[in-house]
Amino acid sequence: MAHTFPVHYRPRPYQAAVHRLFREKRFGVAVLSRQAGKDMAMSMHMCQRRLEKPKTTGVYISLDNPMIRDILWDKTYVDPETGEYHHALKDNVPAELVSWTDTFMVGRFTNGSRLKLQGYFQSGKDKNGVGTSFQDYAFTELALFTREDPIPRLMPILTSTPDKKLMVASTPRGKRQNPLWQLMQSLDGNPEYGQIIWGIDDINAQMLAAGLPLVRSQEQLEIDRDAYLRRFGNDRMFNQEYHVDFGEMDAAAVYGEAYLQMLQDGRVDDFQLHPAHPVYVAFDIGSSGQHSDATSWIAFQWYNNKLMIFDCGEGHGKALPEYVDVLREKPWFHMMQRIILPWDGEHHEKAINATPADMMRLKFPNVSVLKKSSTVWKVPNARSKWGDEITDIQATRLALYNAIIHRTNCDWMLECFENFKYEYNNKLQEWTEKPLHDKFSHMMDALRYVVQATRELDFFGGQLEVIGGSTVAGDYTEDWSGVWA
Repeated sequence: MAHTFPVHYRPRPYQAAVHRLFREKRFGVAVLSRQAGKDMAMSMHMCQRRLEKPKTTGVYISLDNPMIRDILWDKTYVDPETGEYHHALKDNVPAELVSWTDTFMVGRFTNGSRLKLQGYFQSGKDKNGVGTSFQDYAFTELALFTREDPIPRLMPILTSTPDKKLMVASTPRGKRQNPLWQLMQSLDGNPEYGQIIWGIDDINAQMLAAGLPLVRSQEQLEIDRDAYLRRFGNDRMFNQEYHVDFGEMDAAAVYGEAYLQMLQDGRVDDFQLHPAHPVYVAFDIGSSGQHSDATSWIAFQWYNNKLMIFDCGEGHGKALPEYVDVLREKPWFHMMQRIILPWDGEHHEKAINATPADMMRLKFPNVSVLKKSSTVWKVPNARSKWGDEITDIQATRLALYNAIIHRTNCDWMLECFENFKYEYNNKLQEWTEKPLHDKFSHMMDALRYVVQATRELDFFGGQLEVIGGSTVAGDYTEDWSGVWA
């Protein structure tokens, strides 16, 4: 009995080109727009390889097991011809030719071949769980593997055996600290390597030439772009996702654009504190009893409406007042006038009667507590329909255009700028407007409190240089007129 593979999948013109790339090159990279069916094409190619080559093995790798389940194992799509839903992977291989095991996400083919879907980072483990015995390796969204680049570990194995193949399908995520970009650069000029980089305009042009409907119409793209503008305050993410723009900085970096501008302007450099102005230190308080939740601090000066970030630090497992001892060792401690805590600095925790601010005042008398941020402020006379609200993150981003950061003292903060990113929704396959809470977020939270402190001038009695006493922020009114002037 003859079997047809694939049962339902029919490659679009650009997907057919991806198949040719993977067939003709031992190392192939396809960088395509969102919603282009990258994983559909690569997964079908992996299944075809298993059917054509008995007793071979392939592994399809994503960041983690939940992500690979969402984007491929459990993925369904509507057949454009019949209107019926199909499982992208399991319904396209004739049932007589493969047996799928849901628990381990494995397909065992009747010819002795095997296809495994696997997360690179396993639950509860901080290392890769991908073996070295597979013939074919397929990575989806390699650009997201910033936690650890898997390629250096696998490349010696791939290059030592001529029957092994590497396939990658991804959207770009900037050039800095990007495993995808680093792989493309390292293989450039290798005769066994090939790549495709097509944005939505390239893909639509191929569809139009073949007399097929556009993958995404201009009207739909305008709606998509407007959604990105509303969510992130700019269209860098849209250009990255749909026009495969390999910008210098990952568009998912929350403060990436502002940080790059600081570098271009020469505002990341070593400098001396101004002796006529005091130093302030803002804290982000880590959760008590959680060693992984860091306490971060930033030392800064504020004068002539300019933010001068001079020093920063982070620690784990210390009681909050102990950080005063850390600051006391700094050569600028004698200039420190005030410690600034977030709004929960005046809140009791568990059965402890003293608040964090109370405990800090035992070590240093001048402690101020910020108002609880509402996270959203209204911007009067905004020029666009999406710009009538500004979040505290957007306010921090704006403040960075008027800031100078000490390069040597704040090297950890600079690393956080590059790696503090929006959270990725695996199920929806899109970025959220919520930043990811990880080791890079603590210092960035402290930065938000620094910026909030410079805005709450009423709370400081009209100026930051208020002498003595403890203050708690009250209500205040912001004037954002001229922000976009």
